Amino acid sequence: MRHFVLIAGFASLLGTPLAAQPDEAASVWSAGTHSAVRLIAGGKTADGAYRVGVEIRLKDGFKTYWRVPGDAGVPPSFDWAASDNAGSVSVRWPAPKRFVDLGITTIGYKDRVIFPVLIRPADGAKPTTLALKLDYAVCERICIPVKAEVSLKLPDAAETTQTASLNQFRAQIPRLKEPGKIDESPGLLSATFVPEKGRKAVDVAIAMPQGAALGEVFLEGPDGWLFGAPAMLQSDSEKILLRVPIDDRPKNVVGLVPLVLTVTGTPQSSEIRFDLEVTAPRP
Repeated sequence: MRHFVLIAGFASLLGTPLAAQPDEAASVWSAGTHSAVRLIAGGKTADGAYRVGVEIRLKDGFKTYWRVPGDAGVPPSFDWAASDNAGSVSVRWPAPKRFVDLGITTIGYKDRVIFPVLIRPADGAKPTTLALKLDYAVCERICIPVKAEVSLKLPDAAETTQTASLNQFRAQIPRLKEPGKIDESPGLLSATFVPEKGRKAVDVAIAMPQGAALGEVFLEGPDGWLFGAPAMLQSDSEKILLRVPIDDRPKNVVGLVPLVLTVTGTPQSSEIRFDLEVTAPRP
């Protein structure tokens, strides 16, 4: 009876019947704690690359994490070493959301997420089998580490039964945008280090084109740099000024520091890479 209850619960999580027919564009599910993982194939591009997705489905109320998890949790770790004929593997990150539970802020995804992956085979004349060992975490209130192993022989078709699902999440990948570029989506006007005593910060000015809507703003830096949730300083029809607290940073850092700003919103989320000029503390 216990075995039946576990299987039934797993089927409920996936939202698919246990008797579903095999799909050559999807691996079997790997069941984990409050979650399940599989690989899906979205098709082969004209230049010979494969579009693939790592799909995680989560039990109601649980979440998993972005590449910067926030105050708690760990980001997913992708190990492709056991793959056959996968010359290069590039994982992309859909725009995340910020969650606050009991005063703890985390960044990630609820319900379901697909991480788009681009695979370039080492030898285009040979088949490619993708094998993934995934370390990730799920959280309701306590972060739980989970492991999954899945594999899939990639079909050569340009489109598959999973193309639409993968494209839904590919559309959520923030578009790379140059600092100062103004178009139809929110963009970075300026970023200024605020060397206040005690808790330092970065003031970020974001351009708001007519008809654009701002979602959330995330700032990330090199190892040792941690940023908090932004606070609104000023807002008008053309610009929003936010102050992003620096929760942690290496000591005695002065000069240019490479940062990544992710701005979610409509009509398109953006990822902006820039150098922040960090000055010495004021006397």
